[in-house]
Amino acid sequence: MLDIIGVGDTNVDIMIRVPHIPSHDEKVRGKLFGYFPGGITANFCSAAASFGAKVGAVCKIGQDDYGELAMNDLIMRGVDTSHMVVKPDVETYFCMILLDETGEKALTIVETSGFVPKFEEVDISYLKQAKRVHMTTLDMELTAGVAEALKGCGTKLSLDIEATAGSCSPEVWDRVLRSVDIAFPNEAGLAALTGCADIKEGATQLLNRGVGTVVVTCGAKGVQVFERDGSFSYPAFCVPVRDTTGAGDCFNAVFLTGVVNGWPLECCAQYASAAAAIAIGNVGARTNLPTKTQVDEFLKERGKCVCNW
Repeated sequence: MLDIIGVGDTNVDIMIRVPHIPSHDEKVRGKLFGYFPGGITANFCSAAASFGAKVGAVCKIGQDDYGELAMNDLIMRGVDTSHMVVKPDVETYFCMILLDETGEKALTIVETSGFVPKFEEVDISYLKQAKRVHMTTLDMELTAGVAEALKGCGTKLSLDIEATAGSCSPEVWDRVLRSVDIAFPNEAGLAALTGCADIKEGATQLLNRGVGTVVVTCGAKGVQVFERDGSFSYPAFCVPVRDTTGAGDCFNAVFLTGVVNGWPLECCAQYASAAAAIAIGNVGARTNLPTKTQVDEFLKERGKCVCNW
């Protein structure tokens, strides 16, 4: 049985180094840093596999150079790709990422016909073999379809809530949220979905709409975790930053891997924060994904307790 299956996107990130992120109508000179496999879902799957989870990916790619790069990287990382959607008549999507000297980024998603699978292209019987399915808000029609199809089975659903969350109707959101065990909004995603500037108020709204646990990632400010019977926060580790691309995906992956293995949520938050801190130490969303052993060493060096499976 697989621990987690990610359903959503995979792509290629075209990384360009710039002295600073340009403002409106400003021109800057940049240098091509390289082509890196990316995508929110595929980054998540890669990070979970690196940390030791048994992972599958259901993403859509074309039979092109970008698709080959995306697929081969997942295979190399031990992700099950047996149910990837590969189409000869679609173009694998890509992102243009401007990366400044502080490691912060500006990202443009270039959508193509190979963005995410259609609901009818997803094998639901495959998803039901996993303990958990993890999805994003990039295509709420797909997310809503999978959420409905998983009702009544033992597979739990988690959801990465992005800043585009507010573009979907409240009715669709209500149906989805009732099925979500763990929601992972960042601050922008939480505000877009709930209309609340206050994190606690926004998280409480999601809990009241049916979500089991709300994990709000706040970048350098750390993470806040909310359940119906209480909440806690965990600070981010202070480390040199080279590239924040995929840091949230890595965090979510390690947090969920801990949940699958029965860890207390405080331990999940500690390990996920440490893993994300390691991941941002190199350029590329998957270049520096840590193993559990590496995270153990990172925590021991900082005098923190480690968890066993």
